[in-house]
Amino acid sequence: MKQNPEILAKADLCKQQEQPIYISVMTYYEIYRGLIAVNATRKLQIFEMVIKKYQILPLDEINLLQIAGNIYADLKRRGKIIQDADILIAATGIYYNLIVVSNDSDLHRIKGLNSENWLS
Repeated sequence: MKQNPEILAKADLCKQQEQPIYISVMTYYEIYRGLIAVNATRKLQIFEMVIKKYQILPLDEINLLQIAGNIYADLKRRGKIIQDADILIAATGIYYNLIVVSNDSDLHRIKGLNSENWLS
């Protein structure tokens, strides 16, 4: 998303192979809030143009929120709690049976999450 050549190449490969890429509403929120907080208006314009190419997956399914609650409870029991936004992103991936692409090592704590790091 940060115009990284490796990420752009993998996104292009997905497009060529007709593999859709989705964006979690929480990912949108995290990026948007970060850009607004630092008044990065040019980057915000680019982000808004790029994001239109992808379907944003909402958090409007009760089962998805239950998955998030179960993830939170499991992490809390194991003493490995992470940010709620990351839990909701992971729950979205699990609910929709998708691969979550992230450079966030916290996601490795979540059981049952299929994830990839396109930067490693």
